[in-house]
Amino acid sequence: MKKFIRQLTIFSLIFIMTFGVDFSSQKGINVQAATTQTTTTNDGKLRKNGVLFTGISDNKYYKRGVFTKYTGWKNWKGNRYYLKKGKAVTGWKYLRDYSGSRTKYKYYFKKNGRLSKDLFKTFGSSYKKKRMKLELNLVTHNITFLLYDGKTNKYDIPAKTVVCSTARDGRSTYVGNHYLSKGTARSWFIYKKSNPWHYYQWGVFVKGTRSWIHSEMYRGTSNKKLIASTYNGLGTNQTTACIRVQAGNARLIYDIAKTNRYSIPIRIYRSSNKGPFGKITLNDTTGKIPGNQNYDPTDPAFKNKR
Repeated sequence: MKKFIRQLTIFSLIFIMTFGVDFSSQKGINVQAATTQTTTTNDGKLRKNGVLFTGISDNKYYKRGVFTKYTGWKNWKGNRYYLKKGKAVTGWKYLRDYSGSRTKYKYYFKKNGRLSKDLFKTFGSSYKKKRMKLELNLVTHNITFLLYDGKTNKYDIPAKTVVCSTARDGRSTYVGNHYLSKGTARSWFIYKKSNPWHYYQWGVFVKGTRSWIHSEMYRGTSNKKLIASTYNGLGTNQTTACIRVQAGNARLIYDIAKTNRYSIPIRIYRSSNKGPFGKITLNDTTGKIPGNQNYDPTDPAFKNKR
């Protein structure tokens, strides 16, 4: 019997070596599957998939596999980092913007080193209630939200930059220092001087001007009646005097007007300076939408469709 068992064991081992058996599916047996290692080191150089790596890995900057003590801004896979001696900084940092101006801002970098370009998303709705100002550049068609910094006594904390459209004649969105008229905030703004009437979501009037800030145009008071061409025209001169933004950003400005206890200044100006986050275009967000699409993809009501 012992001889038979020994022969059976030898036969079983030969069978397993020849044909293979997957024990991972057997109950009570825990076999760790082999994983392909995509990141390796060789002679002190970092490789990924066997190729010398250039980019940011584990908050460190590598150039052709070698850790490089570079200091300055770097763009990697669509994200911005600031490197100090090759390591990505985190937390709050006072830095000159990466678009080339000499202006210093207080930026926030996440734990993974990525620059936050939306502090309202990073920190939540409490940031809508902070003291802030808006800056609208008629050259770049951008609105930047700048939070007040009690340390410097300046509006130098960039919270977000969004794309907008302004007056088609280039003049009727008035240059100057103005304020949001917070008491005018409404969920639908209807322009009744046109025929037919024009409908826009989340309107707030700008004091001392002819301009409202609101969404792009709809065919009625339904967020499923968007006129797609007005969305696709964001970033151009396409209005009579008003300031159009994506519905999600119009809602943000509406919420600020409704909940923020401070006066909200808005500076409208012309400059080639691209601002703290560079020039933001429609392509940096959703890109253009199909001509038959009847809703704004940034509208909070349609967040599950994104």
